[in-house]
Amino acid sequence: MEFLMHLAGALLVASMAMTSMRTLRVLALAAGLCALVWVLLAGKGWFVAIWPALLVAVNGAQLAVMIQRSRTGDQREEERELLGHVLGIEEPAGQRRLRDLLRWRDVAAGEVLIREGQADPPLVYIARGSGRVEHEGRPVGVCGAGDFLGEMSLVSGQRASASVVVSEPMRVAVFDRDALTQLSRSMPEVGNAIGKAINRALADKVMRMNRQAGTPAEV
Repeated sequence: MEFLMHLAGALLVASMAMTSMRTLRVLALAAGLCALVWVLLAGKGWFVAIWPALLVAVNGAQLAVMIQRSRTGDQREEERELLGHVLGIEEPAGQRRLRDLLRWRDVAAGEVLIREGQADPPLVYIARGSGRVEHEGRPVGVCGAGDFLGEMSLVSGQRASASVVVSEPMRVAVFDRDALTQLSRSMPEVGNAIGKAINRALADKVMRMNRQAGTPAEV
């Protein structure tokens, strides 16, 4: 029976290496089932079975939601805006893979999304709300709906050059950076779309900074 626990561990470790959230959920669900069967066969009692049962329940529920949304084509308004308009990805397969890499969050005013000097800051898309950009504790700009955050660090590989503090409650999408890099390699068309969107975002930021500084914007 011990092989079930070894199998559960192996499946759980493998799930952490997946770039597809759906595959991650499937492997985690399988790991939970293996652990739950071992607990029951070994007679460990229902108290010990709580954790693998929770693992099965959570991943099963999330997987069911993902499958249902995929079948019905259900998308939140902000997802349609991001995937279709901002990134310009129309292919269902590309949209589905990208949706697996997104984590939507509601962020309260006062929360710090990115800290100056932070290594590998997340790539964030703002669907709603606004924030202020601070450098060495001084406000140097603002950000709002339609902006990306962390894209400069994604391109340069450097630490975050400024902090972003939420001014008005935000609705944001946070990308899994590592998974996004792997997806861009396996689906070049998605990588190109993301690259173009990030370049446009960087250009917009430069133009805004130039306007604020009173200098002419470069094309």
